[in-house]
Amino acid sequence: MESAPEIIRPVVSEEYIAVDDDAFVEDAVEKMRSFSPRDDATTVYYVYVTDENNQLVGVVSTRQLLNAEPDTVVSELMESDVIDVKIDDDPEDVANLIRETDFPALPAVDNGKLVGVIRADDIVDVMEEEATEDMFKRAGFAGIEADRSLDVLESSIGRILQLRLPWLIVALAGGLLAALVIGGYEEELEAVTALAFFIPVIMDMGGNVGTQASTIFVRGLAVGHIDDRNAMRHFAREGLIGGVIGLIVGFLGAAGAYLWQGVYAGNDFAPELTLVVFVSLVAVCVIASVVGYVIPWIIHKLGYDPAAASDPLITTVKDVTALIIYFSLAAFLLAELI
Repeated sequence: MESAPEIIRPVVSEEYIAVDDDAFVEDAVEKMRSFSPRDDATTVYYVYVTDENNQLVGVVSTRQLLNAEPDTVVSELMESDVIDVKIDDDPEDVANLIRETDFPALPAVDNGKLVGVIRADDIVDVMEEEATEDMFKRAGFAGIEADRSLDVLESSIGRILQLRLPWLIVALAGGLLAALVIGGYEEELEAVTALAFFIPVIMDMGGNVGTQASTIFVRGLAVGHIDDRNAMRHFAREGLIGGVIGLIVGFLGAAGAYLWQGVYAGNDFAPELTLVVFVSLVAVCVIASVVGYVIPWIIHKLGYDPAAASDPLITTVKDVTALIIYFSLAAFLLAELI
């Protein structure tokens, strides 16, 4: 007989109750009372009946045993048409059989001999693990993510710095570049101080949208939902989603800007500033959404870890482009004040 697949052996539990076919009900009940499973969560619903050669010949429910007369022979109560699984059955077939029969457990046999039980919860867990592994294999991630995770968690401090510090330096360079962009519009800021008030709003919103997009993309890439065949469709869809988010957020941000600078502060340039905030928020949401997908994809295709490298690069691209859009619009719409 061929050996059973490695995936099914761990789910064959030896925690079950079996009695001889010539045993009395009182003997079976006593065996139930003395049964002490290692796992407290283990519940016995059935008692299996075997012959002198340990061949599975029947099954009887614990309820039947408890309701029967003590001197009744177990074989008189048992159901002889037993649904069982072979020790070398495919785990997917076993899971389907349990799902179809709706039994909490099925006996496992080897050439007809009872060797254990397979519980529904255990086989479902195994099938979920197998399905996840298959998705990682299809995505080309089999073993890669585990190695990367172990590398980051267990390596020396020097190795961890080597893995993480370069991307943080990229983020620092991006921050300095964003500062240079702001410095390049110093005249606009001096003329319209209110422009500075909304810089955190523009940058933070872009950061949040970009982080959401990259997180969704990296997860989809890891489990195999995104690949070469559908990547462009996901890019386009995320751009559309970013546009819808931008319109909603832009409207709310622009309304807040107008109430603050127009109604409350009474500034004459409030309508123009409101338009600047609205267009900037829409633009930065679209850019952050698309960049949040494209950059992890490029990093993945280059062979780097998209989870570690994406955020610094996304932050840099998003911040610089958002500031350029924001101040360019301000310089155009508020030209009379500058």
